Amino acid sequence: MGIEIAEQVAAIIGGYTPERPEATAKALREYWLGFTPKSMGGIKAAQREQLQAVGIPIPALKAIGNQIAKTARKNVSGFIPLAQLLWDRYGREGRVVALIFLGAMELAEPERVVPLLKTLCASCISWEDADRLAMDALEPIVRKHPDEWLDEMAAWLDDPNKWVRRAAITVIGRLPMKHPAYTGRCLDFAERLLLDSDMDVKRAVSFAIRICARADAQEVYAFLETHVPAANPAAVWVLCDVIRSMGRAILPAFSPLLPRYEAWCEAPGIGGQDRRSIESAIKVLRGT
Repeated sequence: MGIEIAEQVAAIIGGYTPERPEATAKALREYWLGFTPKSMGGIKAAQREQLQAVGIPIPALKAIGNQIAKTARKNVSGFIPLAQLLWDRYGREGRVVALIFLGAMELAEPERVVPLLKTLCASCISWEDADRLAMDALEPIVRKHPDEWLDEMAAWLDDPNKWVRRAAITVIGRLPMKHPAYTGRCLDFAERLLLDSDMDVKRAVSFAIRICARADAQEVYAFLETHVPAANPAAVWVLCDVIRSMGRAILPAFSPLLPRYEAWCEAPGIGGQDRRSIESAIKVLRGT
């Protein structure tokens, strides 16, 4: 399949001109529609409809994007019109394809592409939009030059748009997978979103902390020890979900936190959903 995709996409891109991106976008859509769709149960029906999602498998879309990237990274300004058009008007599949070659373009000209990605991110519709943008388009430059770009990601954490915040914390949380020495700094950034009220952001914060634990469980243990019990109820869900969803291989390292969660559960004023969240974390810790 790889050779066929490379040949087909190369032929389509061979006729591309920045002045007429529509013709190339249409040809790309016609090509990816030839792949067999799969279920997209993880995305809400309303979001699938808004995204005009077909369900083409991600590996096929990535292969298409990677082939475009071979040319696009050499002509960043020329391929921005195609990326913008695919994102704006070609649904979920167009967005996935665009993000792949935007990642390559970003490495070539980050000062031009990163601001564009922030603009695109603000128009995300689903968690998949934001996460694909984070991992496929934004993460490459942060991993390659963390000292230059981590502070930029931190600035995104203050953005009023929830998808911008989610994308930023996803990139920040995944950085220690490549650079474990940054774990403490990334946790400091995650702390800034502990009180975020949006559930899509909360889920990403929990994910970021858990990914950090893969790089340095001791740092994450110290982080949880500092914040449990939480002074602000807004942080309850995240601090419990980190434990509930922690990888089984490293979960035993967090079992000494059990007395903290137990005492928190019995504290005055804890009730309702907060108590249930804490109880679920306690159940997981007791099972280690």
